[in-house]
Amino acid sequence: MSPERNQYRISFDEIVANAKEITLKDGHHVPILIVEGSKDLLTSQISEMPETHGERMQLMRFLGQAAAKSGMVGNLEQVFFISEGWMSTASQDKPPNIRPSVDPNRKEVLIISGLRVKDSRKNIRLFEMARDQNKQIVSLEQLLPPQEKDGRIEVPLLEAFAQGFKLAYQLRYN
Repeated sequence: MSPERNQYRISFDEIVANAKEITLKDGHHVPILIVEGSKDLLTSQISEMPETHGERMQLMRFLGQAAAKSGMVGNLEQVFFISEGWMSTASQDKPPNIRPSVDPNRKEVLIISGLRVKDSRKNIRLFEMARDQNKQIVSLEQLLPPQEKDGRIEVPLLEAFAQGFKLAYQLRYN
């Protein structure tokens, strides 16, 4: 058992293993938010993700606020997000600033991200979803996650959730 697992109810590696298993079994993965707090571990499916990044950020802030206001979580310890998405590939002939969802050379990916609040540890794993001629997923090949110029990993949706949670938690308990 990993040291991380002893300190928390669930580890990032367990989240990754479960997400891969579900994706291979079901052929897809609905967006899921997993929130671990001092009181409880909550899991919530998100039925429809907003279209734009800005709208997704607003949704995550709102969900963070709602989780804090519910009082069910206690102190926020970890948050994870699993979703499918599109990733653009580098190409000379690709127009600049094209959205991955309309890039003809895009890759379908499973995205698993995590944020541990205490030390601001961020994790992300990307897996290309390879499908056969019948559109069934046959493999999940790990890809290197995008990193900032200084080598940091960014998980903006989870950071928005944590910000919303922190704001509402402070208002609730102060």
